[in-house]
Formats: sequence, C-alpha cells, structure tokens
Amino acid sequence: MQHPQPHPHPQQIHIVVEVDGKNKPVTFDQSPVTGRQIREKAGAPLTDDLTRLIHGKPSGANIGLDDKVEIHEGEHFIALPAGTVS
Repeated sequence: MQHPQPHPHPQQIHIVVEVDGKNKPVTFDQSPVTGRQIREKAGAPLTDDLTRLIHGKPSGANIGLDDKVEIHEGEHFIALPAGTVS
C-alpha cells in the first residue's frame, strides 16, 4: 500500500492588491499575514491605508501594519493614500 507523498511546497494563496490604479498579483504560502507583508509584497508604501475589496468596493477599516489578516484565494485588496480609509 502506498502512502501519499506530502506536497513539497505548501499551498499558495494568490491575492490581488490594487496600488496606484494597477492590480498587483501577490502570492503567500500561509495565512494569516500582516498588513505590512501585504503592502511590502504589493509594492505599496507602508504609509498607505489598506483594506479588503468586496464586490469592488472597500470594506471595513484600515488594516494596520501589525494587524493579522486571514487571506483567501482570489481576494482583492486596495492600497490608498493615508487617511482615505476610515
């Protein structure tokens, strides 16, 4: 009887972050991640506000640099100048 081999790479989670009007694909290999990690991988300034997009509209408050965020395959986020997201 053969045992299934463990996957050599952990499951990857692909999200999209809109920065300066451009969608940037970002890949993580774990969840949760921090707001800092999302901004850094997307190339967004650390000073930018960050929020999740639901049906194309910002949803929820600003995600802080140290806030932990559960991410799911295909989710969209947006980075905007500081003070834009309440």
